Amino acid sequence: MRRLALILGVVGGAAIAGATWWRGHRRAGSGFVNRVVDPWLIRQDVVGKSAGEIGLLEHTGRRSGTVRITPVHPVPTEIGFRIVVPLGDESQWARNVLAAGHCRLSVGDTVHELDEPVLVAPSSIDGIPRPVGRLMDWLGFRYLVLHRFAAHPGSLAEASAPASDVVVQPEPVPTET
Repeated sequence: MRRLALILGVVGGAAIAGATWWRGHRRAGSGFVNRVVDPWLIRQDVVGKSAGEIGLLEHTGRRSGTVRITPVHPVPTEIGFRIVVPLGDESQWARNVLAAGHCRLSVGDTVHELDEPVLVAPSSIDGIPRPVGRLMDWLGFRYLVLHRFAAHPGSLAEASAPASDVVVQPEPVPTET
């Protein structure tokens, strides 16, 4: 019995230490995920094989104007979708969507046009148990809640204009006079 209590104490202490560290270092590993994991998920068509569990979110960089694709875990709601944002306010893709005010989400064989993005605390979401919501709040997680205003069959690639028609306008550089 003492051995079990010791093991539970060590595991519990490690979990608390890990969670406390995470609160101060939420972006740790995000570069690896962005450069290696996300492109691999897209190349392996994990999204297509996920039966709707994983979707592709298309958003535009708020400074670069570059169109980006990010794998996400969308949850359908009455008005659209909610997407967990583990990095909370520090998530670059969530900040891009908030700045643009709209995005597109491919789930299965449907592209959803979304707008009215709002970043909300997990504890304010119905259906999430109170202790879980509080833990997610403490860890800095947020949910991006989006309103669906249109949906059509296809994929993001099919719904986009041909690459030759896309013009990315960088922000103008101020000139000295």
